[in-house]
Amino acid sequence: MTPMIDVVFLLIIFFLVSSHLARQETQVPLELPSAATFREETDWEHRLTINVLADGRWMIAGTEMTEAGLRGRLRAHQARHGEAAPVRIRTDETVPYQRVEPLLRISASEGLWNAAFAVREGGR
Repeated sequence: MTPMIDVVFLLIIFFLVSSHLARQETQVPLELPSAATFREETDWEHRLTINVLADGRWMIAGTEMTEAGLRGRLRAHQARHGEAAPVRIRTDETVPYQRVEPLLRISASEGLWNAAFAVREGGR
């Protein structure tokens, strides 16, 4: 009986930690660009979220990324979930496209084509 209780407690701890990390990636305070039309996201479980901060830095799960680090994370993401694995880009609306375009280029060069931008509802 004791080993079963230990396993249950380990599972509880695992799910608490993993849910905290999943919330952390979307809690980066960003003023998302607005869009008149958008598509609801359906694959929450297998997506990789890349945050582009107002100063142009790239972050994944609270960790600042360089181009080499980003390539490694994208390769691992593709190996785990396949070529159709979703990549979501959350960017501040003040960030120029020249800071976001390399993310799309790197993602495509690593074989991940399912990229989307996070937006807030409402057109200008």
